Amino acid sequence: MLRWLIGLATSLIGNHIYLVTLAWVAVQTTTPAKVGLILVAGAIPQAALMLVGGVFVDRIGPKLTIIASDVLRTLIMVVFAIVVAGGEVKPLLLGALAVMFGLVDGFFLPAVNSAPRYLVGRDSITRVVAAKTIVARGAEFAGAPLGSWLLVVASAAVAFWVNAWLFAVSVFLLAITRMAIPEEDASDQDVSDAEASSKEPVLSVWADLRAGIQLIRGYRTLTTLLVVVFVAEIGFSGPMIAGVPLLANETGWGVRAVGWVLGGFGFGAAVGAGFLLWRKNVRHTGLVALSGLTAMGLSVVGLGLLPALGLPTSASLVAAGLLGLTSGLGAGFYGTLVTTAVLQLAPTGQIGRVMGALSFSSLAAVPVTYAITGLLTDLSNARVPFLIGGLLILLVAALAFANPQLRQLTIDQTAPAVARR
Repeated sequence: MLRWLIGLATSLIGNHIYLVTLAWVAVQTTTPAKVGLILVAGAIPQAALMLVGGVFVDRIGPKLTIIASDVLRTLIMVVFAIVVAGGEVKPLLLGALAVMFGLVDGFFLPAVNSAPRYLVGRDSITRVVAAKTIVARGAEFAGAPLGSWLLVVASAAVAFWVNAWLFAVSVFLLAITRMAIPEEDASDQDVSDAEASSKEPVLSVWADLRAGIQLIRGYRTLTTLLVVVFVAEIGFSGPMIAGVPLLANETGWGVRAVGWVLGGFGFGAAVGAGFLLWRKNVRHTGLVALSGLTAMGLSVVGLGLLPALGLPTSASLVAAGLLGLTSGLGAGFYGTLVTTAVLQLAPTGQIGRVMGALSFSSLAAVPVTYAITGLLTDLSNARVPFLIGGLLILLVAALAFANPQLRQLTIDQTAPAVARR
């Protein structure tokens, strides 16, 4: 498992360097509205292929899916580096390359999110997911500042070349990692679903997809969790990914602010997940997860209010980093516990599809919220998306607290979902 975590870390560090670099190159190249559209261009195919990517995970396993997508991500970074080094970059070309990366990520993310079930038994999933969260947020803590530093001391082309090397290293490490369903967990596989997948290899992709959707619709707790994740991401992703560079540019904080906020977020999330790695399971899982979601909402609102305080740039950077840290702490508990609950609810034969649905819920709203963030910034200022997004997160958290199924959710009492046929 250590090789898997290191390989995942190198891949995700490169991913965050890519996001910071793409956003900053776009900010320097075109208008705020078009910055949102460039990020949307990558997010739409990513979200659209998430469920199909989950089907492929169930059919060929997460390992092959991860390796194939990481190889393609390496090649795309090489193309980015060559294009940016060539001189003037057109917004249309940036958008086209973002689309290519998004298409590949539509297969990579469901595979990565499914992998913990292929590494350990159900009773150890919380710790593995917590370790994955630490690696993911640690990669963000390292990747965002590293991306900012590369932009300051070198160039965007150098940042993309660094990405290519990181992705190549991850391909090697993940290729030598063993991933297989533990024998004690293999008994709950949906036999009829597996047989259907073997009869018609091409056409059954769509049958497998329908079976996964049927499972999710038939299990109320799982459906409610996915809806909460979807709405929360509407309020969070746009401000934190597209909005932070726009806010830094508008206020004059500079590219360092991007590293402070996203780095603080990654560090905070790693700390929260580290607690869960030590504790393994938490009583009152639902209450803890929703409290984390509330902290995320308050932090996003705080970032929107920060410029109005009139603080010096150095003090603003520190405050922005602390708000990023607070949102990360909340996300460390919220994200780890929700992912663990969904993994435990997923029957063996449909892990990829259920995790593809979770990934879809996390990312389907991203194209819309990126575009809205850029549009609102164009029409008003960069603070407005943070205020609206933070309030939306707080609203969905309040509604989730009022739902007894989520409020009383306890991970060690979850059982695999059974699809209604």
